[in-house]
Amino acid sequence: MATLCLDCGYKLADSPRDLTRDQILFLISALAYRAEQLAQSRLAAQGITRIKVEEEGE
Repeated sequence: MATLCLDCGYKLADSPRDLTRDQILFLISALAYRAEQLAQSRLAAQGITRIKVEEEGE
């Protein structure tokens, strides 16, 4: 998460212990999204296209 903060320039708190639960969840979600983008780009470089279908929950 620290790398994500440095890389994207997120300044959410003065120190990690000052982060709120919502801020931590945001950072974890952003990290998972970036990891998925990286995986997709690696597959695309190999000529593999993946179609992802998601249903919206309530």
